[in-house]
Amino acid sequence: MWVLWKHLLIYQKEQTNKSGGIRIQAKLDQIDIAIIRALQKDARASFVAIAKSCDVSVDTISKRFKKLKNTGVARGTTVLLNPKSFGCDCVASFGIRSDFSHIQEVLKFLRKMPDIVFSTQTMGRHSIIAIAIVKNVAKLNQVREVIKGHSMVREIITSIWVSDILLCPSNFDLQTIAGDV
Repeated sequence: MWVLWKHLLIYQKEQTNKSGGIRIQAKLDQIDIAIIRALQKDARASFVAIAKSCDVSVDTISKRFKKLKNTGVARGTTVLLNPKSFGCDCVASFGIRSDFSHIQEVLKFLRKMPDIVFSTQTMGRHSIIAIAIVKNVAKLNQVREVIKGHSMVREIITSIWVSDILLCPSNFDLQTIAGDV
């Protein structure tokens, strides 16, 4: 188990600088992991509290976080929202098959739909995955039928999420929810 964990401590990311492509390999240690875990639990966790728990200086935590951002390991901090608190009782994933030549067209279509909070191209049985947040299963069925009706969609499989759901707010349209209240 330790060998697997040790391998997970190495994070590789391709980055491009102004002079061309370079490969940056960031190695995470226990302090980096502690910073990431603390901020995952609470994006407002103070560097003072994190430093105290790691038994290092605040300056060390500050520099480490800056390094995590500069290498692309951390892209920022955020709040996670619970859609059920807004009256949205149904979150679902759609596996969508489309011919390769039409994937971008279907993605563009999905991204215009207010109930779709995330969509991306994938590899595997389905060429696209999309996530919808809606008030109820009846509304989910309407969204599914709209997607299914697109001429370039060959197949759509729906999976309703049943566990606790927390979403990144950048993918959750609060204006739509505010308008419904």
